[in-house]
Amino acid sequence: MGLARHVFWRRRMVVLGVAAISVALVFHARFRFAIVSGESMLPTLRPGDLLLVDRWAYRDSEPRRGDVVVARYGGGLIVKRVVGLPGEDLELKMGRLYINGIPYAEQHRVQEGSLDVGKGKLLDGDFATLGDNRSVSPVSAIHPILSQPEILGRVVLSSGKER
Repeated sequence: MGLARHVFWRRRMVVLGVAAISVALVFHARFRFAIVSGESMLPTLRPGDLLLVDRWAYRDSEPRRGDVVVARYGGGLIVKRVVGLPGEDLELKMGRLYINGIPYAEQHRVQEGSLDVGKGKLLDGDFATLGDNRSVSPVSAIHPILSQPEILGRVVLSSGKER
């Protein structure tokens, strides 16, 4: 009886170990961690925030307006919010977003400021991104137009706040 019980628990531990390793591998394949290093996403994200990024978020769909994404840009990684979709005309006047000439009521908090970005039309496959901090200096503001392959994933969790 003792040997049978030992074999049962040993097998159970092996099965649990294999399951734990499988879950860890799937998690590693799907998710990535990132750390915020600038103030462009204030008040939503703060420097030092730890982010959980879903790398599979756009396998079967395109980014949506309002998504916070991590993307490749200028040899590094950036964290920005998708504000413009393919085919749209965008403009930022005194920190206020205009889509196709109409003021857009953003559904997230924005750090008010006087940042301006001239009017432009997005081409097919392009997404406009912008930080939530509109008080950054125009010289240091980065608001790239990204193609979907440059977007590595959607932020699904930050240290303390779900996206």
